Amino acid sequence: MQTRQLWLDLAPRGGAYRRDTFVEGHSNALARKALKAWREWPGGLMALTGPMGCGKSHLAALWIEENDGQVLNLPNLPRNIQGCVLIEDLPENMHEQNLFRLINEAALGTVHVLLTSVLKPRLWPVHLPDLTSRLAAMHNVGIEEPDDVVLGGVLKKLFADRQIAVDQAVIDYLLTRMERSTAAALTTVERIHAKGHDQRQNIRLPLVRTVIAQMEQEEMP
Repeated sequence: MQTRQLWLDLAPRGGAYRRDTFVEGHSNALARKALKAWREWPGGLMALTGPMGCGKSHLAALWIEENDGQVLNLPNLPRNIQGCVLIEDLPENMHEQNLFRLINEAALGTVHVLLTSVLKPRLWPVHLPDLTSRLAAMHNVGIEEPDDVVLGGVLKKLFADRQIAVDQAVIDYLLTRMERSTAAALTTVERIHAKGHDQRQNIRLPLVRTVIAQMEQEEMP
């Protein structure tokens, strides 16, 4: 079943990302391990990549909070930078000269830099030859599409964010029928929420089956 791709922000509504809302699983195990070992990153920097909604921003925000870091953007990069730095959603708002400068400063040990993207660094469209070679060699750790543990936790959180209590049977059913991505989880929960609200029904398995059948019918050629 194909669904439109939506940006999934798993931060609590009206609040910041929290450790207790991050769902750990096999799909993000390597990323969690790499962020704990940030002092050992080659060249002082790492790219964290993966599909939209996989948890990159959540993990990155926790890393910044735990290490008293700062979130910056390349076009407005300060002259003097120290500590831990996060640049999100590259190659959007790319500034090649500033990125090259940041990579050089990380190599000198003055900063540790985390870059997030849906694309691996070697695929970022840049023109500076020296920057191209640096990106090709950059340390890159990816987050995979969620396994059952992560996706089930994401579904429960999305329902809870909307103050909806669902039985485990609903979660188990969705895991067998929906596209395996956090973006699809958001789309599916929104559709179920809207259907339950319109019909003033509790979210039970019959309603969920109806919504999934409608979504599958809409995607048929």
